[in-house]
Amino acid sequence: MADIIPSNPDAVSESLAQFASGLTTYLDYLGVPSEAVLVEQSERRKVINNLPDVVALLNDEQKQSAMYLSKFVAACGIGLFDAALNYLWDETVRSIRDKVTRFDLDYFFSTVVTDPARRSKLRTPEDLAKIEDWELIKGSMEAGIITDIGYRHLDYIRSMRNHASAAHPNQNDLSGLQLVSWLETCVKEVLAKDPVGPALEVRRLLKNIRENTFSSSDTPAIIEAIKLLPDELLISLSRAIAGMYGDPSLDAHVRNNIKLIAAGLWGAAPDDAKYEAGLKQATLAANGDVARAKLIREFLDLVDGLSFLPAETLAVEIGTAVDSLYSAHQGWSNFSREVAPARALSRLIPANGAVPHSVEAKYVKVLTLCRIGNGYGVSNAAVPFYDELISKWQDRHIRIFTRLPYDREFLSRLQSTSCGQEYAALATRIKTQAVNTEINRGLDKIISFPPNAMGRLGTDSEYQRIVKR
Repeated sequence: MADIIPSNPDAVSESLAQFASGLTTYLDYLGVPSEAVLVEQSERRKVINNLPDVVALLNDEQKQSAMYLSKFVAACGIGLFDAALNYLWDETVRSIRDKVTRFDLDYFFSTVVTDPARRSKLRTPEDLAKIEDWELIKGSMEAGIITDIGYRHLDYIRSMRNHASAAHPNQNDLSGLQLVSWLETCVKEVLAKDPVGPALEVRRLLKNIRENTFSSSDTPAIIEAIKLLPDELLISLSRAIAGMYGDPSLDAHVRNNIKLIAAGLWGAAPDDAKYEAGLKQATLAANGDVARAKLIREFLDLVDGLSFLPAETLAVEIGTAVDSLYSAHQGWSNFSREVAPARALSRLIPANGAVPHSVEAKYVKVLTLCRIGNGYGVSNAAVPFYDELISKWQDRHIRIFTRLPYDREFLSRLQSTSCGQEYAALATRIKTQAVNTEINRGLDKIISFPPNAMGRLGTDSEYQRIVKR
């Protein structure tokens, strides 16, 4: 056999040319098409001559496991370039799956699959077959297993494989240099390359979270390392940690480890990751996965992330919190009882103060009622929460504030001189936040109106004209 197949590329090309000629003759003998089945010998020679330099990039162990690469070489030599591209892609996918398994399977699944229902069915290396090729390479890029540049090249090769290979019948021409170039890309970016740098830090952290027990003294160094990660890895890591925390079967020491680093990770993570965690909780709740939804909500509460729930869910949460605060304010011993619901409400409101429109009016009214007190004073312990929330008000909130004297319940409260004084003082404070000219005029009217007559503000003709405008 050694005498038949020479060892140098030129001789191999000549030998394969003879084989191709014989194969074409045999196709003619069978009476099946023989034209344009095999690519030209000159194109095959380009591949054969360049293969040694590209394959040399692999170490011996990598070469021994690259079965589809052997098929790629065979297909190129024969002249079936479309099949060769298919084999090259199969080898690349096999290699990526192997790297994912050795890297961190749970982390990868959490990175690539955001649907909780689908994610719950992905556990083992065999489940990687359920991940489509585009998800595999995109998830590998987001997890840091392959580079961004590598992903772009591989996505292009994947597209060519789908439209110009034996995977789909076609008449597209593939050149020898194209195949060699794509082979070199796959070798450099996947077959001969393992994750490096920040991705290894993520793998090390996940391993330590699962296997070790953290103390509070360990936290600062871990958080500092997390802050150095690129945004893409922070998003993937946040997704993985939240998903891990939401696992009802998670060991207690792992959950405690997460609690120690959760706030630091959350603070470093981009908003995209935070909104994704909020959506995950809402999706789990909507799907009836009570246990996981409860744990993800606990995680969001732990990191002060409830404000990142979806608008529909947030509206329900804020509405419930406002109702609780209102009940505490109206009930017995309200000065002490207002603190807990005020704190809970503050955790739901984002930094920009945005509140779903469906609960805006109730939110502004109750917050104002609590802040101006009830004639006997205000809840001093809850005031910091009220002031913080009111400081986030924008024009649409302040417009509601200026119209409160038309609300019967609020108007009744203004019969108290002390409440009228507090209302005017609050108008003075938020005047610096208002942008709209008419809103500012409304605030000026509130500020200048006699506190002991504030209950008649709604009937003042000038005030009515301002509010209507």
